[in-house]
Amino acid sequence: MDTSSYTGLPNKLCQGLTSVKSTLTTGHILEKSETTHIASRDQFHHHMARSVLGIQAPLKLQTELQIANKIGRLPGLPSSRMMLDVLRGTNEDISFDDILNNPREFGEIQIDPHLTMDKNDQLF
Repeated sequence: MDTSSYTGLPNKLCQGLTSVKSTLTTGHILEKSETTHIASRDQFHHHMARSVLGIQAPLKLQTELQIANKIGRLPGLPSSRMMLDVLRGTNEDISFDDILNNPREFGEIQIDPHLTMDKNDQLF
């Protein structure tokens, strides 16, 4: 499939709109640190658990985190991911996501549950 038009410009319907932000440099010095904070903290805790308790502790924690990532509600219903927060130790922290990133405050999404389940089961 040809994604460029006869003028040589990219086809916006096939490739999507280009973002100016992606061509610029990072916005702030702490931006990378904030986006990788949870992953680096988890890696630090795994390393400390391995050095203190042995290899079985981080393996067990990693398995529990993978199971907690898979647990969720039916498609179309938002999940709080409480088990994941408890395993990471962030259930008592108040962060940006707790206050300003709550989609339930800004309105409800009306979806057809049957179509959502069919899409989740990859029937379409």
